[in-house]
Formats: sequence, structure tokens, C-alpha cells
Amino acid sequence: MKFQVVYDLKQYDSVLIPIEDELRRRGWGIVRGTAGSYNTESVSGSIGCQTGGWIDKNPLKSPSFLIFHGVSFIKQWARYYKNWDYVIVPSKFWETSLRSGNGLATPLGLGWSKADILLTNRDKKDVFSETLRKRHNLNGCPIVLFAPTYSKTNSNQYPGNAAQLRSVVKCLPNYNVIFMPHVMCDFKSSFNDYQPRVSHDDTKKHEYLLGADVLISDTSSLVFEFALLDKPVIMLDNPSIHNYLAIRGTSEVVDLGDIVPIDRLDLLGKVVDSNIEDPNKNGDRRRFWTDKCLGYCDGNSTKRIVDKLEEICG
Repeated sequence: MKFQVVYDLKQYDSVLIPIEDELRRRGWGIVRGTAGSYNTESVSGSIGCQTGGWIDKNPLKSPSFLIFHGVSFIKQWARYYKNWDYVIVPSKFWETSLRSGNGLATPLGLGWSKADILLTNRDKKDVFSETLRKRHNLNGCPIVLFAPTYSKTNSNQYPGNAAQLRSVVKCLPNYNVIFMPHVMCDFKSSFNDYQPRVSHDDTKKHEYLLGADVLISDTSSLVFEFALLDKPVIMLDNPSIHNYLAIRGTSEVVDLGDIVPIDRLDLLGKVVDSNIEDPNKNGDRRRFWTDKCLGYCDGNSTKRIVDKLEEICG
């Protein structure tokens, strides 16, 4: 029997590859598809990530499974799970809160395959920290990962991008700052005379999450992945993506770390200092949001997802 795995954007690979590997391990044949080419042969089912309007033009063969990725499941955008049979979400909370019917997929709260590699390696922080120090020739100071999400103000075409990055580095002279641009950001590794430390290889993103001491982000979905490791997260309040983490239909806003206004980066140094001195400072909020939104944090999400695929596909 064959199962189709549809790849589109690179940032979704880390969600789909563990599932594809587990299907292969169980003896399934794999048909790889892309946004421009799929459904080329008979398969028992299809799986992919939310990828926009292309799926409406050529619906996947049933049963089809959509895996929600990143912040989009927080926003509960119905357009991302239209014309699929099932949508795999990380927790029971999203299974009960997402709408279904009227052409919308049936939610299945099964876990997050992307989280498995982080959970199975989270006790090896020192190993991954040393990997980053050697890769980027870092000193012994703590490692801060700066990972802004994708938006018009974080595109390489936006002139403020370089200035913002310089400002963050300038505010943190006692730390090793590594820049992790969004995979969709057309970012070049140098700005004339300024050459920041950059995580170039998206396939090694987990190494940076596991090895860093603190994450700074303006609400990239990485905040959930990093919080899963129970390490400090600092969020920049960027007006261009205001309320990006407000949960649709509720009054809740994800507050799993200290929040610093983007126009008050002068406060950043002291905030990072306080989180380094007390890594458990916002531990209760991190655990609240990971328990609620990621739910199954046991390292077995991939197995649980593939069990369900086999149950439905027969």
C-alpha cells in the first residue's frame, strides 16, 4: 500500500518527515508530492500541511489529513482546513474548539510530530550548546536566539530589518546572539559592513532551539517549541503584527514570557539578564500554554498520528 506525503514550503518539512519515516518503517510505500504535482498514482491516503489556496484547485485524494503548523492553529483560520477530511491538531483543546462540518475537516487531537525530536533531546542542552559554540566560534557567554517571524517588516526588502537586528545585538553585549530568520524571509547573511551570526541550515533548526539559553521573538511559532523545552522566551511587541497571538474567539493572549515593546529595545538587556538569572521566572505560564496548546508532550506524537492514519486508511 502507498501513502502520499505532500511537501510545499520548507518550514513544514520537520512536521512531515517524521511521519513519512514512521510510515516507511511500518512498510508503507511513499509517494512524494508537491504543491504543483500530486495525485499522480493510486494511494491509500494523503497528508500535508496548510498551504493556502492551491489545495482547492486540485483536492487531495481521500482520506486526506492536514497537519496544522505553528501559529496558524492559534488563529483558528478555517480557510486552512477546508476541503480536507481530517485536521491533525496538537491537543484536545484544539480538537474541541475548532469548527468542523460544512466542508471543514474533522479535528483530531493527536499531538505534534515536530515536538518529538525536541522532547527526546531536551536533556542534552550542553551537547547542543557546544555544537553551536564550535559552529559559530562563540565565547562562554550565554546564547540568545533572535528569531523574528515573517512579516513585511522582517523581509530582507524592508530597510528596518538590518537596523532592528543591529539594535538587538547592541543591547546584548554580554551575550552570544544568533539570528534565525524565517525560512520565507529573503535574508542575506551580511548588511554591508555588518555580518551577524546566522543559522543558515533549516534542517538543523532544532539544534539551535536545544542549545540556546533564551529565545527572543516577535511571536514566531518558535515560541511554543522553545517553551516546550521549559527555557525563557522573550516576546517583542511589534505593532505590525499586533495581536498575532490572540486566540480567535476568546479574550486570551499567549503570554508565555516577558513582553518588550519593539520601540523600547533599551529594556531588552535587563529583561534578558533577569531571565538568565531566574530561568523559571515564567515557568508556570510556559507550562500552561504548552499543556493547553501542545497537549501531548510525551515524545510519542508521531506514533500516535500514524496509528490513526492506519486505523482510518485500513
